[in-house]
Amino acid sequence: MRNRFAHQSRNTRKARREGAVAPAIRLAAAGVLAALLAWAILFPNLAGWFGQQTEHLLWSWFGAASILLPLFIVNAMVHGMAAQAATGWLTLSAGSLVVLACASSLLAMLGGWLPPDWLSAGAAIGGAVGMNIHASLTRLVGGPGSFMICFAAFIVSSQITTQIRWGRLAASLAALLAEDYRAWMRSRQELAAWRKRSQEAGPKPCPRDGRPLEAGRPPMPEGAAAPAPMVASPPPKAAERTGPLAPAHEPAPSKSGRPRATGALPDIGLLNAPAKDRESGLPTQDELDSSSASLQKTLTDFGIDASITGILPGPVITRFEVSPAPGVKVSSIVALENDIALAMRARGIRIIAPIPGKAAVGIEIPNARPVLVTLREILASTAVTAKSPLLTFGVGLTADGSPLAADLATMPHVLVAGATGSGKSVLIHSIILSILFRARPDQVKFLLIDPKRLELTFYESIPHLFDPCVPAENVHVVTDAKTAARSLNAMVKVMEKRYRDFEIHSARNIDGYNQSAAKLGLPKEPYIVVVIDELADLMLVSRDGVEESIQRLAQMARAVGIHLVLATQRPSVDVITGVIKANLPSRVALQVTARVDSRVILDCQGAEALQGKGDLLYLAAGAQKPARCQGAYVSEDEIRKVVDFLRSTGRPDYPSLDTMPKPAEADLASFGVEPAEFREALKLVIERRRVSQDLLKSQFGSSARATNILSLLEVKGMINKPEGTNRWEIDFDSISGYLRSNFPEKPDMAGKT
Repeated sequence: MRNRFAHQSRNTRKARREGAVAPAIRLAAAGVLAALLAWAILFPNLAGWFGQQTEHLLWSWFGAASILLPLFIVNAMVHGMAAQAATGWLTLSAGSLVVLACASSLLAMLGGWLPPDWLSAGAAIGGAVGMNIHASLTRLVGGPGSFMICFAAFIVSSQITTQIRWGRLAASLAALLAEDYRAWMRSRQELAAWRKRSQEAGPKPCPRDGRPLEAGRPPMPEGAAAPAPMVASPPPKAAERTGPLAPAHEPAPSKSGRPRATGALPDIGLLNAPAKDRESGLPTQDELDSSSASLQKTLTDFGIDASITGILPGPVITRFEVSPAPGVKVSSIVALENDIALAMRARGIRIIAPIPGKAAVGIEIPNARPVLVTLREILASTAVTAKSPLLTFGVGLTADGSPLAADLATMPHVLVAGATGSGKSVLIHSIILSILFRARPDQVKFLLIDPKRLELTFYESIPHLFDPCVPAENVHVVTDAKTAARSLNAMVKVMEKRYRDFEIHSARNIDGYNQSAAKLGLPKEPYIVVVIDELADLMLVSRDGVEESIQRLAQMARAVGIHLVLATQRPSVDVITGVIKANLPSRVALQVTARVDSRVILDCQGAEALQGKGDLLYLAAGAQKPARCQGAYVSEDEIRKVVDFLRSTGRPDYPSLDTMPKPAEADLASFGVEPAEFREALKLVIERRRVSQDLLKSQFGSSARATNILSLLEVKGMINKPEGTNRWEIDFDSISGYLRSNFPEKPDMAGKT
């Protein structure tokens, strides 16, 4: 037994040695043969008798195309080393012969086009094989037909033989040329802007001593001693935008007498440029081929007759387009989602069944190395130009690497939802900064509501800040839920006032009104963007006022230039109600934890398979299915740079509004009580001749409102509760005086009890 095992071990080692030596011998022989053929064809006089005879034979058969023979041998060597198996040699050999024959025929055709003096050389340039093929095809389909057939066969057979994908190569060259063209156009814009600034500055007049004159200083007389030179700080340099330029206009004069912002737009250079080595993070061709082969093998193993017809590598995921054979159900591919993820060793995949507009199923597989997408590359791309609408913002890069931008004015509102840490706040910053780079304070205002007090407080004191309840000198980012409810209610009143003004001017939207106002010399109305960073917390604390105001703004505010950006980390039906959802057709879903959350946001699954860190699904208004996109990243340092620049240009400034509370109303606002509510409560107390929390609750339908009104009445001294009793004493004279001084209606006088 032991001898038998030893004999088998010796046979195994011998087989391994033979299996290792044989491929090496074949490769060495093929390499030597390729080198000898190349030397004989290129330098026949130095190749000896055998080399000369070989070169004469090959040239007489195939002409100049014989130089391809050494290349075919090298290609076969590479194929043998890569395949590590004796497979595919028949296809490789047949493809090489077809390439050689087609090249000979094309060269023979070229010989027919040469001048008569070169006829002898031209006749042999394609060899006997090329001449016969060209002559036969010319008799059948004519000269042009012969050329088209040979050229098509040459392209197809060379792709089969060398595995070179000509379509992808052409696409890469086209993308490279397009990028060079965009860089050239940006350079021309920068040069034109520099020339314009130089012409506007103009040359300064110089006196006889050759030095430029200072502003407001006469020339120095001859013979006078030159004063000591004064070192002055250089004038501020104009912002040089390396990205798209927004049209510059002079800001309108201020009405409140406060210093108005200069209207200068921040330079796109304040944002971080994309990494120079970002292309190294994209999947290589070998990785794409390996993933494609694994996916094809997985489909075959499960009995799915389908072929991969397209590969679109993106910054975070790569989409494989799979075309099923006739009779194969799409549901059979969708059912293999977990099996495909296991075979591809992916964290999670997403299947699009089918891709809109294509007869294919999309399978999105995460890349091994995600690429960081910056906001600067989106704003500097062709997706955002100087002619883009004012509220255009950069979304990110699509699954195929194309920049994506959207117009908030046409959305007209957007819902952003996702789990904690998925990138909601970064997307909100991208929206705000994109608009700040294009719009002046007199064109766009922001009402920022941040119950978390962490994200939107970066934008304190920028000149674009707005709150219809607070004067411009006291405006801040709203962080209190009750204050946010009052601001949203006041925004509804601003909307109603704009509708009345638009009706007077027969304007259907804000652009029509501003055109009419410009002709009449009236101030223009700015766009107002309402940003709420955490809607769920706002609805939890003050649901009634917030929900009603958001519903009215979502339904009607579009035409008057008021747009909503709502973000929440809890996409449940009690937060995103049916009315709110129906009026927010544009939605952005980031990574969520459950499929039901994805259905609440997008009405379909898919958001649970996202990779996080800005990976999102963007559902545009009217789109059937959402688009996969990698959102642009904005760091805190970039935000601070932009905000510091905007603060240096001016402070918030806007006229006083009817929605701003008067001194008495401001006192009520500190208790969260509306003036109309307090007036009704005082009238109720006078009519009923008593006061209690149950009475106020039955009138206003909320225990919290009843408690606030009772506290306010007690603080103002209108009611008090003596010690040892549980009954309120009411000062009716104080109530009547307050009503007379603060409200137009005069109630009946009553005595004091």
